[in-house]
Amino acid sequence: MASVPAAIPNRPFAVCPPTNMMNPDGFFVVNMGGQIIQAYIVNQGGAPINNARVYIEGISDPGVVLIPEVKFVGNVPGGASFPVRFNASFLTATPGEALVSFIVEGDDLTFKRVIKKIFITRVDFHKPSKTYSVVMPQGTMRINIHRAVMGPRDNRCRKDEPFVVLPTELTYTWIPNPPYDGIRGPFPYEDPWWKIALAILAALFALGALLYDYFSDGDLDGGSVSVSGTFEETDPSVCCTSVSTSASDSDDWVARGLYSAAGGLATAAIASDGPDLHYRGQEATPPAGGEFTLSEGVHLKINYSVPPSPGVNYPIEGSWEYTRTTTGNTYNFGTSDERNNIHFLNGYEVQAPAVHDRRKGPLKVCARFQKPDGRFFKGNELYVSAVLVSTYGANRRFELNDHGMLLDDKANDGTYCGGYLFRRQHDKHGDPTQNDQPGDWYLFVFAQDVNTVVQGTPPFDAAHTIGGFLLTPQLVLSFNQPCQLNHDAVIHVV
Repeated sequence: MASVPAAIPNRPFAVCPPTNMMNPDGFFVVNMGGQIIQAYIVNQGGAPINNARVYIEGISDPGVVLIPEVKFVGNVPGGASFPVRFNASFLTATPGEALVSFIVEGDDLTFKRVIKKIFITRVDFHKPSKTYSVVMPQGTMRINIHRAVMGPRDNRCRKDEPFVVLPTELTYTWIPNPPYDGIRGPFPYEDPWWKIALAILAALFALGALLYDYFSDGDLDGGSVSVSGTFEETDPSVCCTSVSTSASDSDDWVARGLYSAAGGLATAAIASDGPDLHYRGQEATPPAGGEFTLSEGVHLKINYSVPPSPGVNYPIEGSWEYTRTTTGNTYNFGTSDERNNIHFLNGYEVQAPAVHDRRKGPLKVCARFQKPDGRFFKGNELYVSAVLVSTYGANRRFELNDHGMLLDDKANDGTYCGGYLFRRQHDKHGDPTQNDQPGDWYLFVFAQDVNTVVQGTPPFDAAHTIGGFLLTPQLVLSFNQPCQLNHDAVIHVV
């Protein structure tokens, strides 16, 4: 009997449950606790996989506590890529690489085991020195943020809990373990870790309310501390939301998710995809023979010449100096860069009805996303999530897929579809307060790019690509006036 023709070409990634958005480059963060393990599985055969089922057999890190579950997927068309997601707690996980064993089953086929890597990190904070430490097996990255732009600061956000932090001057120091000889040591996580570390740090500031001891000295005892006062200096608040309560969920998770995406994307943009600041500094400072590198650092000043709104091809400027300290000498190299955010769309369109009758089944939403070169994304090239926000503050989240199943008509045609079945008052199950009320609901559709590097790609080549960044431009930041949070559609539900 043939085995299930299933494969997982790209590594699984982390999704933050309250926002339903992917973490930068899909990294799992110990401090975030519960996260979703999401993977795209491809039917490599020409025939459907009938009654497909997927479960996680095990995870190599015993500190990852998985909620066991079998996912019943249905009949998967040939060539289709379908998502599966599993809930797990990472509070006791060990920073590093872990292996996840997926089992894919289908009728009249033997099961297929697919083992994939996931990447896990932890962020600590030393209060006296105001130093963040991003922990990984190959060493530790220490980050000091000297200056940062913080916001918003209005009546929708407590002064000690800003939603967005945009670093404008910082220093990071990489302490390799062990020291190495030659121009460069191993790539942490076989990835462009230096820029991803900065992106993760900036993204997490907006999510402080759900992080466990994020700003402690590394003791994960369930507490959390505000980011206020954790930088040497802060520029005046320049970003504040102008979103009316009619388009905002009661806990502000739509805004938090977008501000988190903005902060992570802005700090990654100056490094951009391809050879980054750290890599170029290493290349320019070859140590003498017999010397071992003890530490490497980059002092970076970022100039946001325009507000760094997600989904926009904005320019960004930075000056930086790289320092290598070896057993025999200190080497320096510095320069300035002008880069552009490369994570954006040429355009996108959302298809949703103006009026939806709850009695006629689920609401169907579809979207298409055009690449800068004019082609359209398709299949597992994007992670697309949507949220419906009611006028009374409720939010309902779902995904859009291009897999030819459920509400999606055809796999890999570039149209991502999904939907939501509104719960009505006469439903017998669940908490009656959770039923969905008629009226206007605001729709947001978010697209994030996926790290498409195939497992086993040489580290230098893998380092040219990062993912998990927001491509859609719903959040418009401003330095001189209130920011805007723009919905994609208004649906009147009856």
